[in-house]
Amino acid sequence: MKASKIIQDNGLVQIRPRKDQVQGQPIEYDVRIGQQGKKKGWIYLDAFTKSAMCKVYDALSEETRKTYDNISILKLVNFTWSVIK
Repeated sequence: MKASKIIQDNGLVQIRPRKDQVQGQPIEYDVRIGQQGKKKGWIYLDAFTKSAMCKVYDALSEETRKTYDNISILKLVNFTWSVIK
């Protein structure tokens, strides 16, 4: 699942980059809802942060949106909070 799709879902999710990534392709993530199973390698993404990321994504130009899916989710979260401050 791409980052732009993840941030549109509601609620708390756990995400991690897929292990079968292809170089040069948009980054794909494994997603699971809430708190399930082992937590090693998974990152929590709450609804408030996802909402902020949606607002930033909506404000981006069409060109910039294409590069959005090629950035890791941690960098996107840091970028979002730097823009919102």
